Amino acid sequence: MSAGARLSYSRIIDISQPVTSRTACFPGDTPFSKSVTLTYEDSQVINLTALTMSPHVGSHADAPVHIKGSFEDSQTVRAGSLDLKAFLGEVYVIDISDTREAIDKQVRDRLLSLAGKFERVLFKTLKHIDYDTFAESYSYLSTDCATILGENGFRLVGLDTPSVDHIKAKELSTHHVLDHFGLVWLENLDLTQVEEGAYQLIALPLKFMELEASPLRAVLLK
Repeated sequence: MSAGARLSYSRIIDISQPVTSRTACFPGDTPFSKSVTLTYEDSQVINLTALTMSPHVGSHADAPVHIKGSFEDSQTVRAGSLDLKAFLGEVYVIDISDTREAIDKQVRDRLLSLAGKFERVLFKTLKHIDYDTFAESYSYLSTDCATILGENGFRLVGLDTPSVDHIKAKELSTHHVLDHFGLVWLENLDLTQVEEGAYQLIALPLKFMELEASPLRAVLLK
């Protein structure tokens, strides 16, 4: 985009999941909670809070350090060091709702038809999301699908489910395939109000320099 260029759009679609004390999180992870540290009634000036949560609660992006290396290894990329170019630009939403199966051969031809035209793709697998309940059966990416994405020049993939891997995956093979090809991935999006087609994506991770993931406020521009 040239200097001074403006995005042209008529609609902003929020594809971020809400985060509250009731928001479901991956089993064993840390849910969102808040504490009030200062009230307006006491201070007559401001309200202040503190929060605790896993960065994987709600819509988020993983960083490579989530699946490899260590926090002591300065060479392993953390959330705040992710290349922002991947999170900003044209994206195509593929609607395969409702499904709770692996995303695999059923999208192969569609991905190949998009290759070279789009570098980002989102999969809509759900028509309704219960934000307060963790669904242990959900759609995820097969390693073959992840390989197709990597081999055909995609830079970003996103899902409206908790993980790009199966809930019982022990080695997180899909995570590793995506990372091998240099893709970034978004999890826990909300695509219920989105129709299949092309959009502009803005889904920037926060600059958390010591974390393995970051929450997103993700939107599509139509």
